[in-house]
Amino acid sequence: MTDMVMENLHRHLYRFMIVDLLLGIFIVSPLLILLPYYLSLILVIPIFGVITFKNKRKYGDLWGISLLLILSLIFALVGIQDLSRGDNSDTIQGILLLLLSISTIRRIKTIRNPTYKNWYNNMKENIDVLNSQLEENEVFATCPSCSTLLAVIPSKLSEEDKCPNCNGNLVN
Repeated sequence: MTDMVMENLHRHLYRFMIVDLLLGIFIVSPLLILLPYYLSLILVIPIFGVITFKNKRKYGDLWGISLLLILSLIFALVGIQDLSRGDNSDTIQGILLLLLSISTIRRIKTIRNPTYKNWYNNMKENIDVLNSQLEENEVFATCPSCSTLLAVIPSKLSEEDKCPNCNGNLVN
């Protein structure tokens, strides 16, 4: 059961990385046009990072964290720049980019979570220790809003339960 939850979380994270990367490329594309064509090969590095993370290669989690951190900084800087222009549409776009930056930082917290790191690096003995710390009837689950890894008792979940990380609803 835990493996399936972790696989779903991993799938969510690398899909989020791909969408973030596409948005990041779209945002910096006017700068890429100004560069010589051989410098556009820089785009291979983030694509390599996503593939390394997706295939759970050694240090792939670090590649993923680095990529998400860089993309978060790009979103934050462009968002602040858009906010400073004063136009209504730029203000809305700036706010959305800042929210995307915050959401991207939250994914970094998920990747750095000890349980996820242990699963990613196939440290079975540490996962067994974590599983032994679960109380009776508890299982690992992820928050549908921020993908934080949580220990929950499914039979006791209600619509009023909130995530301790993002305060989002745990039950939709």
